[in-house]
Amino acid sequence: MDKGASIQDVISFWCRKDVLPNKRFLVIFLLWSTVSEELDPLVETFYKFQKELGGTDQILCICDSENAFTSWKDLIEARCGIDISGRCIYKLSFAEVSGTILSLSSKNHRSNRFLTSDGGSRVLLMPEVEHSLNTLDILCVNQCEGGNEDNIVIDKDLYREGKASWQTFYYSEQPGSSFIKQKKIDLIENKVKVLRSQTKACVLFNLIHAPGCGGTTLAMHTLWTLRDRYRCAVLKDNDADLSVVTDQLVKLLTYGHEEKLPHVPVMLMIDDFDDMKKVAKLQQLIEEECIKKNIKSTQVILLNCMRSESPLLPEVTKDTVFLGNDLSDEEQKQFTGKKPIKTFYELMAMKTNLKSHFIHNTLKTFSIDEKHAKLLAILTILNVYCEDSSLSVSLCQKYLGLSKPICGTDRVQEAFGKFSNLISYTTVKGELEYKAVKIIHPKFAEFCLRELKTTHKMTKAEITNLLLTTDEFYETTDGKLKLLEDVHHIIVGRHLVEQSIPMRLCCIFSCVVQEAKQLAKGRETKQRKNTLIQDIENETPGLEEKVLLNSLERFKNDPSITQLLNHTIAKKRREGLGFWNRVQKKFSKMI
Repeated sequence: MDKGASIQDVISFWCRKDVLPNKRFLVIFLLWSTVSEELDPLVETFYKFQKELGGTDQILCICDSENAFTSWKDLIEARCGIDISGRCIYKLSFAEVSGTILSLSSKNHRSNRFLTSDGGSRVLLMPEVEHSLNTLDILCVNQCEGGNEDNIVIDKDLYREGKASWQTFYYSEQPGSSFIKQKKIDLIENKVKVLRSQTKACVLFNLIHAPGCGGTTLAMHTLWTLRDRYRCAVLKDNDADLSVVTDQLVKLLTYGHEEKLPHVPVMLMIDDFDDMKKVAKLQQLIEEECIKKNIKSTQVILLNCMRSESPLLPEVTKDTVFLGNDLSDEEQKQFTGKKPIKTFYELMAMKTNLKSHFIHNTLKTFSIDEKHAKLLAILTILNVYCEDSSLSVSLCQKYLGLSKPICGTDRVQEAFGKFSNLISYTTVKGELEYKAVKIIHPKFAEFCLRELKTTHKMTKAEITNLLLTTDEFYETTDGKLKLLEDVHHIIVGRHLVEQSIPMRLCCIFSCVVQEAKQLAKGRETKQRKNTLIQDIENETPGLEEKVLLNSLERFKNDPSITQLLNHTIAKKRREGLGFWNRVQKKFSKMI
């Protein structure tokens, strides 16, 4: 009795609010062997803790076997009248028990890395083990909680920074974050649950996405969300030896389960594999290795993140999800700003440091000898210098040799091939309403124009001459007048009100009328600092005259273009005369 009273006094002291604040500590019972007697001191100790704490919320029992758990549960139910199944962890290996206890300490939780394991337990991931799994970027349960990351470089909003990292998702969960969780994460999770009911040890799930629409980010965010239920990793190098990858992946699966079959599956993200045959080969190797380990249920999920160049939606099946350009209604509402955002591409265009790698990769196969490439170049020059310009669908169909569909949708965007992700449809309203195509965003048009010049040596003069001299562009009724108007606008632009030499009365009248049209369309408020002709003169001096001559051929005897050509020629003559005057003065001083 004295001993029992002594234990009661100690427990009562520990549970005082002025000693250990309530809800700030956890009592853990470690049962390394089976407790079989109701009068065992451990049973009485549990009873007194439960009584002092007013329940079992602050009590955790860890048993080394199912037999130990069953006996302990029955004894506590008989002594205390409660079921403690929800407060017990059992079926764990020593590594799982040890890792779980270590993870409960805030200091250990920050200084070590832990993997999820059976029953919500944790396994300490030893540094040497992680180092040996060098083909995998392993995502731990407590990723980014060590406090060693450079918070300064982690923007609270991924959308300005571009590439996602684990820190992105960690900070997205902190108060005040503006990160938007995509709804497709829940869809992927549900589909993966269905796939796990298969008898295969390794299953494949495909996440197909349009370029630049956040497919990789969605895949990484899925791993982040599921990291406490799956052992998650990303394949570092797509060129790694698949047999080595298989061996390391199975080691990750069985780590901490050396004496029993694993119950926590592994999810491996593979990003942008060029060949689906390699994906199938990896799946086959994993399947074979799991069979050798007597693993028969689904324990490995390959999350295959693939980019789709086709504008057509792939067939959505039980093992496939497609992420397109459109934002959901809820995602649109979560973005604030003066201009509504409906697509990922518009979101990309908002980035203050939008990188050109997306455009570079998309235009890698550009060839001016192909008709769809010529159309893209034409749309680029038009959209850079005249934002509301477009090409009618009927024009594109005729130029590309496509037959008009009797019913259903046209195939114009599809005909742009790998460039289709840069194209969007629009409806041009006027006396006759018609459907047209344009570049998805003016900023993308600017990047395309820059990429055509730097990588493919396509100058503004060359593209403009192509636009002016290709008669096929002006033979279609739909959009013909607007195209002529847009082409005239990008040629003359601000020159209409900035001429420094005298103009004939008829030219003045023509310019005033033209300028009034531009103001009525609201274009003057969006004028560029330099016009197309000025930019051509700066980029390829001398070729601006040929562009203006081709413009006069397209717009017969147009006074504004005639005046601009005369102005350009006169300017060159003045510059030439000034040059020879400077030479003469310098030569006279030498005599």
